[in-house]
Amino acid sequence: MPGASNELPSSYEDPLEDMTPFEKIIYRSKQQPLVPLGCLATTVAVILAAKGVRTGDSKSAQIWFRWRVGLQGFTLAALIFGSMYYDKTLKKQQKTEEDLAVQKARMREKLWVEELERRDAEIKDRQRRAELARQYKRDQADN
Repeated sequence: MPGASNELPSSYEDPLEDMTPFEKIIYRSKQQPLVPLGCLATTVAVILAAKGVRTGDSKSAQIWFRWRVGLQGFTLAALIFGSMYYDKTLKKQQKTEEDLAVQKARMREKLWVEELERRDAEIKDRQRRAELARQYKRDQADN
């Protein structure tokens, strides 16, 4: 299965799963605050351009339409660069979570090996005591 290593683990929980649409908007806006600002500024520019067209002020309308194009470009750039930044941050976070999981697995393995060694030592000690008890019984029987 190509690309299977890039899939999220089955234990991954999506933080957006239990959110309302408004909560999702707030969550995404906190991640990339320049995108909603760019959208708002673009909307204001469109409204002012429409006002200029309605009042017959073509010079003002042209200026505001140009601002709209620039602000849309800014919003698009903010969206792209914000996504790239957030993707890098998310990958770093996943990497540290993977490192913690590996460290936890190694600790569990180490504890398991210690437990096996402790059990092995107990078994050998029991065998040694059993052998001593058998030898003591043989000595008692011989006397």
